[in-house]
Amino acid sequence: MSEPQMIGHYRIVELLGAGAMGNVHIAVDTLIEREVAIKSLRPELTRDPESVQRLQAEARSLARLNHPNITTLYSLLDSGNLYMVMELVRGRPLDEILRDRRGPLGVEESLAIVSQVADGLSYAHQMGVIHRDIKPSNLMIADDGRVKIMDFGIARVRGSVRLTRAGTAIGTLLYMSPEQCRGEAGDERSDLYSLAMVLYEMLAGKPAFVGETEYDLIQAQVNSRPPGLVPHTPGVSPELESAIMTALAKRPEQRYASVRAFSDAIGATGRRIDATAIVKNAAHLVEAPAIQQEQLALPGLPARTLALARSRSTALWRWFKELNPAVQGMTLGGMGVVIVASLFIALEAPRPPAPTRPAAPVETLPSRPVARAEPSQGGKTEASVAVRTDSSQAIVTEPALASGRSRSSDLRRPDAAVDARPAETGYNSSFAAGERQPSSIPTTGELPKETYPETKFDRAERAAKAGDRHAGYELGMAYLKTPGRQNLADAFRWLTMSAELGDPDAQSALGKMYQNGDAEGGQNENEAVRWYMKAAEQNNAEGQYWLGRAYEVGAGGLKKNRQKAEDLYFLAKTQGHPRAEQALEKLRKSRR
Repeated sequence: MSEPQMIGHYRIVELLGAGAMGNVHIAVDTLIEREVAIKSLRPELTRDPESVQRLQAEARSLARLNHPNITTLYSLLDSGNLYMVMELVRGRPLDEILRDRRGPLGVEESLAIVSQVADGLSYAHQMGVIHRDIKPSNLMIADDGRVKIMDFGIARVRGSVRLTRAGTAIGTLLYMSPEQCRGEAGDERSDLYSLAMVLYEMLAGKPAFVGETEYDLIQAQVNSRPPGLVPHTPGVSPELESAIMTALAKRPEQRYASVRAFSDAIGATGRRIDATAIVKNAAHLVEAPAIQQEQLALPGLPARTLALARSRSTALWRWFKELNPAVQGMTLGGMGVVIVASLFIALEAPRPPAPTRPAAPVETLPSRPVARAEPSQGGKTEASVAVRTDSSQAIVTEPALASGRSRSSDLRRPDAAVDARPAETGYNSSFAAGERQPSSIPTTGELPKETYPETKFDRAERAAKAGDRHAGYELGMAYLKTPGRQNLADAFRWLTMSAELGDPDAQSALGKMYQNGDAEGGQNENEAVRWYMKAAEQNNAEGQYWLGRAYEVGAGGLKKNRQKAEDLYFLAKTQGHPRAEQALEKLRKSRR
C-alpha cells in the first residue's frame, strides 16, 4: 500500500471535487486530529497571477471573519501551490434542496434560513466584507440545521484594490443586483438584493426572473419587477411580500439600509433562536409538507381578493414612489386613489404568467460540478457531502457533531461555560457586582472531563508552535484546567498567542484572565475590556456579554452606557449565552 499523501502536517483522505480551477480534498490535521477541507488551485494555474490573486483574496476575506454562519478558514499554506485549509461542513446546498423539493418551501423554514444568512452577512458587512455572490448554491444547509455562507471568492473588502475592471459584471445573473449588472462594485445593499432574490425563490419555488440569454436576465434585473407572490404563494402575507419587494428595489437607496433591517422587517430576526430547530436538516426541507394558504378573514370580501388588493395597492404605491421622488415621505393612507386603482387591478387585471425554473441557471462564472459522497445503505441523503469548485471557490462541508460541539475543534462547545480553576480564585471587581462570579474562566470552549492526555498536549503544542491559533487556544485552556498540569503562566502565554492571531474564544478567555487577576502583571480591567471588545467584534457571545457588563457598570475605562450594554446582552442572548438573557431582563426592568 502506498504512503498517504501529505500536505504539510495534513494527511489527504479523499478527493471531494475537482473543477476547472481547483480541487477540494478531505484531510486530517495529524497534530490535533481534526478533519478539514483543503482547497487548492490546479497545478497549471499556479503560474497564472489572476488565479493566484483570487485565491489569496478569498483567503484574506475569510481570515477577517469568524461567525457560526460563515465557513471558517484555518490557514493558508504555500508550498509550491496555495492551499486553503478550511472547516468541513457536512450537508447539502440550498439549490439542490429546492431542486429535489420541486416546489416552494414553507414560510417558517424560509425565514429561518434567511435569519441565519442575515446574521452571517450582517457580521461580514460589519467587518467590511461584501460577498457579492449570494445565491442558493452558496448557502449550505448543515446536518444540524445551521446555514453556512460559502464562496467568498469574489468578495470585496471595503477599501481594497479591485481585481476586476470597472464596468465588468461579476456574480450570478439570476440573483445579481441591478448595479452589479451594470458593472458597478456594489455594496451591502447588493448582498441584500441577492438575499431577497433567494427568499423569493424559496417562497415561490422558482426564480423571480427567467431568460434565454444573459442579456435577457440582465434586462430583467435592471428594468423589470418580479411577479407578485400574493395570493398565489401559500402563507405569504401582503406585508411579507411588500418587504421583499422593497429589498428588490432597482435603486439601492430605495432598499432597506441593511440586511439586519430587512431581517427585522420580514420577521426573520425573531426566529433566529429557534432557526436550527426549524430548519433541522436537508432531508426535512425536501420532505416537509406544503403549508396551507393563509386565511384572511374579513367580512364582505373573499380572502383571495382582499389579499391581492392589499398586495397590488402596496406594489402600485411603491412603483409610484419610484417614479415620483417628491412623494417619498407620503404614506399609503394619504393616497386613496392608489388604493382604489389597485383594487381595480386586483379584480380585473389578468395574472402575469408565472416564471418557470430554468433547467440550468445562466451565470457569468463557470457552472460548478458537484461531487458528493454516495448515501449510505440506509439512504440518508442528509449525510451526503457537497462540494463545488470553480474559479472563485470550493464549497466544503463540515461534520455535524452529535454532541453539539463547535465547528472549529473537537474540544470546544459554543454554549458551554467552563469552570477551569479552583473556587478560591474568584474575581470580585465591578464587573461582577450584583451577581455571583463564576469561579473560573468562562469561555466558549470545553475540554473533556478526564485528564487531557499527554499525547494531546504534545500534538496541540506542535500545532500551536506551527501557528495554528485554535490549537493555541486549546493548549491554553488545557493548561488552565487539566488536573496535575495547571499552569497559569503557560495558559496565559498560549492564550495570548492565539488571541493575537485573532481567535475570538482565546480573546474572551484572555480577557477573563486579566479580569480575574490571573494574567501576567495581575488584574487589569482595561486590558480585559480591550480583549472582550476584540472578541465581541467577531460575534463571540462571551466577549459580548462581558463587554456589555463593562458598559453597564462603567468598568475598564468605559463610560456607563446602558443602551450599549443592552445591545450587547441581546447579541449574546441570541447566541445562547447562559447569563445574557437574565442580564438583559434585569437591565430592562431597571429602566421602568
